[in-house]
Amino acid sequence: MTLAMPLVAFLAVVVFLLIRSGELRTWQAVLLTVFGFYLARTPLGNVLAYTVQWLVTGFTHNH
Repeated sequence: MTLAMPLVAFLAVVVFLLIRSGELRTWQAVLLTVFGFYLARTPLGNVLAYTVQWLVTGFTHNH
């Protein structure tokens, strides 16, 4: 889970910038956040976490 905190921080900055630019309304960001919390509590949350970790490892792996 060493990847989780930097990824969450990056996504928080992206959401903040989208809200500030007017592309994303505050209520939409809150709704997506609540959806994310509920999604993480399902068995699909583990699958998504492993998939993100696999993708990041694949992108950062040097041959």
